[in-house]
Formats: sequence, structure tokens, C-alpha cells
Amino acid sequence: METLFKLINLFPMPIWLAMMFAPNHALTERASRSSTIFTIAALNYVTALVQAVRSGADEERLPNFTTLAGISKGLGTPEGALAGWAHMLTLDLFTGAWIYRQCQRLHAPVWIRIPALLFTLLAGPFGLLIFLLWRFVAGVAERPLSQREAICE
Repeated sequence: METLFKLINLFPMPIWLAMMFAPNHALTERASRSSTIFTIAALNYVTALVQAVRSGADEERLPNFTTLAGISKGLGTPEGALAGWAHMLTLDLFTGAWIYRQCQRLHAPVWIRIPALLFTLLAGPFGLLIFLLWRFVAGVAERPLSQREAICE
């Protein structure tokens, strides 16, 4: 279980680092759009989920995920925690890749791209919020490209 946890954690790190510190490299661009990378991340989650369901099969029934108590019970095992963590890593990576591509498209300054990606990696929706607030305040999503460049530089 610990080995799977380490692999699931290490897998996306090169992509995160590339999006933050090598944004203009061709491999970064390809990785941010790679269905293979997102498929591997999703398979990591499915693997962890299957282990969690198998460990829960020893009990009389699976947790009720329609209640807070049921979710707490389901995530309260090492297998459940790993499945929850893999779920977050997968969706955070997908969100981070979207933020990266939007930053490239909108010519976002580095002082937005890196914090937005870092906080998406560390705290998911908080990083997304940083990026969306910048986009709203700067009004860059609706402006023509020539005006965006003047704002972001």
C-alpha cells in the first residue's frame, strides 16, 4: 500500500514542475494535453479505489457515500484514504493542466501562473480560485489578444 502511495504521489510531479518552471518547453505543452498522462492518473485512482472496495468487502456492506458518516467511514481506512488522495491528485492535475494552458493562451504573468499552479497542487480549488480571480480582475478572457499582452506584461 505504501509503495502505491509513493508511486501515485511521484507520478505527476515532473509535470507540475514543468508547468511551473518550464512553461514554454514543447514537452510541457504536450504533457499538458496528453490523454495518456490523464489516463494513467485515472488508472492510479481506479487501482486505489478497487483496493478500498476490496478492503471494505470484508465488512457486511460498503459505506453509504450519501452521508457524511458514510464518507468518513469509507475514507477512514488506509485504502479509503489512498483512493481519496488519488482522486484529488488526478483532478488537481487535470485542473492544473487547464490553468497552465489558459495561462499560456492569455499570456498570464509568472506571478499568477506559479502561485495558481502551486496552490492547485497543494490545495486544489484554492489555486483555481487564484487563477479565476486574476482572470476576472484583469478582464483578460474577453479582451482581444493585443490588449491582453499589454495588460500582462
